[in-house]
Amino acid sequence: MSRTLPPQQSKILHYFADAQDEGRQPSRAEVAEHFGYAFPSAVSKHVDALVRKGLLMADREKKRNVSLTDKGWEAIGRMPASKGVPVIGAIAAGVPILATEQHSGYLSDITPNPGRFALKVRGDSMIDDGILDGDFAIIQHGGTVRDNQVAAVVVDGEATLKRVRFYEDRIELIPANPKYQPLVVHKALAASVEVVGPLMFVYRTIS
Repeated sequence: MSRTLPPQQSKILHYFADAQDEGRQPSRAEVAEHFGYAFPSAVSKHVDALVRKGLLMADREKKRNVSLTDKGWEAIGRMPASKGVPVIGAIAAGVPILATEQHSGYLSDITPNPGRFALKVRGDSMIDDGILDGDFAIIQHGGTVRDNQVAAVVVDGEATLKRVRFYEDRIELIPANPKYQPLVVHKALAASVEVVGPLMFVYRTIS
């Protein structure tokens, strides 16, 4: 959405996002100086516009009063560093399960990046790759998936975590547990397959 904002509003939204991640709360005067505005009122006009669009919140009782809304973070493709990486559902390391896209919390000690999200692993088909039931798979949405790389894949609306092999006539999803068979998707059915993104790393909580 930030691409559809006027350029100066987009820059100011990103500026407040960076400041918020750094734990700063800049004044209008500081923002005006940063962007070369003659008067802080010019910043206030942009801030007011972003508030009307639901991208910023501003407490009129305070001078340093601006913070991004959830919609604001979404507009710039980021999540606040204080929240961490969003957990958006579960993924099967076994039989594919229905893909979900509902937020179910955040992993607060992982640095967020645009497109990065977490899926909770269910099942044991990737145990030989050190991916266990209950782990969190950190996925980079839209990232390049190389041949023989572990990735999140959606097949007919169901998500699974597997090693992906690309062939001219098919895609094979390879488990890392000998009790499971590879899932073979022929090229004619490729439209039913979405390679969501590569596995960046695995996060394991200690209970």
